[in-house]
Amino acid sequence: MKLNHANICTSDVARAASLFEQHFGFARLGEPRTNFAVLRGTDCFILNLMRPGKAAVCYPEGFHVGFFVDAPAEVHAKHAELVEGGWNPGPVEDLTRGGFASTTFYCPLLDGVLVEVSAPR
Repeated sequence: MKLNHANICTSDVARAASLFEQHFGFARLGEPRTNFAVLRGTDCFILNLMRPGKAAVCYPEGFHVGFFVDAPAEVHAKHAELVEGGWNPGPVEDLTRGGFASTTFYCPLLDGVLVEVSAPR
């Protein structure tokens, strides 16, 4: 079994799609729409972005989308890229969780979605 896609709700589909295209290597599939976008990652993972219904978007604490890169230098480069792009990532940290040592940072995006960028140390 293979994970097929994830669906993220956001109040600004166009801005979220541009963010994932510009900073995370996704490509938009199909015609742009204001309330829905389908993006494909470099590994063919599908990310759906959609405007929520009547309820506000509210993700639980700790919910995040994680990206894994090969080396700590790539984590630092992505951190700098997001800062330059006007985002506000947290500090790059060396963490050990479950016996796995990584270089990691988290960055809040639109509507409370948190992105993690991590590499093995």
